[in-house]
Amino acid sequence: MALSSSVYEELLFRGVLYGSVEQWFGSWTALVVSSLVFGLTHLLNPQGTLEGALFIAVEAGILLAAAYMLTRRLWLSIGFHLAWNYTQSAVFSGIVSGNDAQQGLIRSTINGPDWLTGGSFGVESSVLALLLCTTTGIVMLVMAARRGRVVPPVWQRPR
Repeated sequence: MALSSSVYEELLFRGVLYGSVEQWFGSWTALVVSSLVFGLTHLLNPQGTLEGALFIAVEAGILLAAAYMLTRRLWLSIGFHLAWNYTQSAVFSGIVSGNDAQQGLIRSTINGPDWLTGGSFGVESSVLALLLCTTTGIVMLVMAARRGRVVPPVWQRPR
């Protein structure tokens, strides 16, 4: 599940959607659109919540789009996505994005308030993941901007 969903979702949301929007409207609009659509599609998961979808839109949307923007390749965003999903499910038997928990290598029990654990949606809906992933994404966005990897909208490009 971790491998197939990571590759499929990154091809779709970063490769196709981000790339298509960026061609016309530039990198910043592509980041916002691809992040929102990516997050909102997680409402379709069995325990999908609006809060979880918004957390994913912000933290993972920024992180994964920034990885693509920085490298202009899908390998880093696929790698982040795969590592996140695989570690949560196959290693720690955790809930991933509102899906049912699967038996992993370690049977973990997560206790605590929902704002810290993510509750029934999984750790993506926690303040810790929000801070860690969003901060990492912003750092990569700054790096991308400094390296000239930000594409302006078509009407602002030199002819």
